Parts: sequence; structure tokens; C-alpha cells
Amino acid sequence: MKTGSINIYFEEDKTPSIKLTLVNGNLWLTQNELARFFGVFVQKISGVLRSTFRKGLLYEPECTFCNRYMDKGIEKQAIFYNLDVLIFLSFHIESLQADVFREFLKSALHTHLQKQKMEEMKIVWYLPKPTEYWLN
Repeated sequence: MKTGSINIYFEEDKTPSIKLTLVNGNLWLTQNELARFFGVFVQKISGVLRSTFRKGLLYEPECTFCNRYMDKGIEKQAIFYNLDVLIFLSFHIESLQADVFREFLKSALHTHLQKQKMEEMKIVWYLPKPTEYWLN
């Protein structure tokens, strides 16, 4: 499974930079990779995700992928989280890396809006059909 990658580069006397590689328009990371990216412990990521899914802020089946594989005859699994989770976590974690990523997001959105060269832009989000999890 191709997952994509994301890295933050800190150089002396320069603004931090982010290199983001998407696969089919998405990025998939494990909890360990998310923790390493944000510079926090895995328990922090796990706790925020558990709370997020329990509150229904993100719908777990839509933003996770379970990769099952065999290792030395033993079936194992790895759970991957998509770009939506990465963005969500960046606003719920306090770390230098989260700050840098939030600035990257704001800059990317600003650049995108400038390229549109529209004086007035209407942004519309189409929500998927209401499902049972919305009614809880």
C-alpha cells in the first residue's frame, strides 16, 4: 500500500518547510508516524483520536484504513489515518510541529485563493447524505 509522506525541515535562520507527498490525493499515516510528525507521544495521539471518534467529530470508518498482512505466518494489522485526521490533529495538539503545519495549511489556502483571482468567491461544501451516526 502506498501511503505518501510528510516531513518538516528545520534549517538554521530559515522558515521551517514542509514536504508533502500525496498518493491519489490522500496521505495515510499510522499513530506512530503521526506522533513522530507532531513531536508528541503516541499516547497523546491515541487519546485525541479516541475522544474525537467518541464525540463524532470525525467518522472513524471514513478516515481510517486497516491493512492486514502476514508476518512470519502470523496475521497482523496496521491502522492508517488519512489527511483529514492529520489536519484535525494539528488543531488539537500543542507542539512546534503542529504550529508549523497549521501555518502551512493557512499559507496553502491563501495561495490557492489568490490563484483563483476572483473578487468574490463562494465556497460551498456538499455534505454526504445524512447517515445514522449523525443522529446519535
